[in-house]
Amino acid sequence: MPKQTLTGTLDEQCEFLYNMAQEKMAQGNFTGAVHLLKEIIKHAPQYRDAASLLVEAKRKKSIQTTLLVAAFVGAALFIGIGTLLEVRNDFVFLILAVVGAIVGFGAGNFLHSFQNSANA
Repeated sequence: MPKQTLTGTLDEQCEFLYNMAQEKMAQGNFTGAVHLLKEIIKHAPQYRDAASLLVEAKRKKSIQTTLLVAAFVGAALFIGIGTLLEVRNDFVFLILAVVGAIVGFGAGNFLHSFQNSANA
């Protein structure tokens, strides 16, 4: 999407960016939401609850990144196990990668929920 020049008052521009940030968060695009909220805070630090929404977006982005990394690690681990077992079938490797990603994601989710319960 090409960069767009905003028009209108600062309040109107912040409202537009704030609504876009909320939309991005609803879609799970926390990186986009973080970028938009930083822009709001840079120009209008006290705008609505942009600062607290930024904290929430950063937290959710961190969780999302952790789960993605856990899924990749799980896939790599299961492929490594397949290599050690000298699996010769590529389809079996594909199955191992998918199962490993699911297991890794589940393990990451479990660790995250465990950390949350420990912090509560």
